[in-house]
Amino acid sequence: MFAKGRESLDTDCLMKTARWAFLIVLLGVVMAGLIVWHFKPTEPSYQDRSLSSWLREWSASYYDRSNSAAVAIREIGSNGIPILLAQMTQKQSPNQRKLWRFIGKFAPDALNPIYRISARSVAAAEAINLLGPEAKTAFPTLTNLMFVHAHCITASIALAGIGSDGVTVLLQALTNQDWVFRHASANALGQARSDYDRIVPALLETAQNGGRNQQDQLVRGAAAYSLVQLHTNSNVIVPVFCQFPTNSDAGTRMWGASLLGEFGADAKAAIPLLAKSLSDTNADVRKAAEQSLKEINQKEAVSPPQ
Repeated sequence: MFAKGRESLDTDCLMKTARWAFLIVLLGVVMAGLIVWHFKPTEPSYQDRSLSSWLREWSASYYDRSNSAAVAIREIGSNGIPILLAQMTQKQSPNQRKLWRFIGKFAPDALNPIYRISARSVAAAEAINLLGPEAKTAFPTLTNLMFVHAHCITASIALAGIGSDGVTVLLQALTNQDWVFRHASANALGQARSDYDRIVPALLETAQNGGRNQQDQLVRGAAAYSLVQLHTNSNVIVPVFCQFPTNSDAGTRMWGASLLGEFGADAKAAIPLLAKSLSDTNADVRKAAEQSLKEINQKEAVSPPQ
């Protein structure tokens, strides 16, 4: 009987010791959390809303650079660069990406964390682009990210907005042996706001003289569309674009005819060529030519040549 009582006493002691150990560990976790929270840098804010809050709004509206989110990001300025860079470089483990690539076939994009992370990354890059030269402190980090496959698209968008230094990096990437970097650069240069005298000739050469495989075609297409976005020197750009509707590749003829329409009245010199494309053997080319003719503001319908 004495042995049973001793055994019960030992069990009680062990349970008390375990409870105290649990409480000590819990207290340590809470204290560590409080310390991290105390020393964590205060996130910049505008009108009592944090930058992260504004970025969530910006993510759905960065095509509008005059809305309240754009105003807030400009007001916060360079103080927000660390957070923007952190959001640009957020990523998931390879196993998580594999899992969500599979689940993403059945689940909507809004539920896919990979999609959300990508969307936030693009929004952060667009925010840096919006800040322009004020974001120059991000230049060294962006230059390194530019030549990492996982980040080159967003880094190039950000670099395009910060001025001549960013443009120089993008022009170097435009001739890189890796087509992924060429494509990212060609795509982003359409968002540049300076150095057009350097950008336009480089994009024209890329659009005009690229290779013929699928990857090169993507780079050529990105360069051509960036020229449309810049919408500068149309007297130089339109004659080059007029070469595309006569290309042997139907896809090139189609986007060439379509892009000419983006210049509106400035592409009047392309009217005879587009009129001829109305009888192209490819239905997509004919449709693109018809739409472009409307956008160039033809007063009356153009009939295919007899």
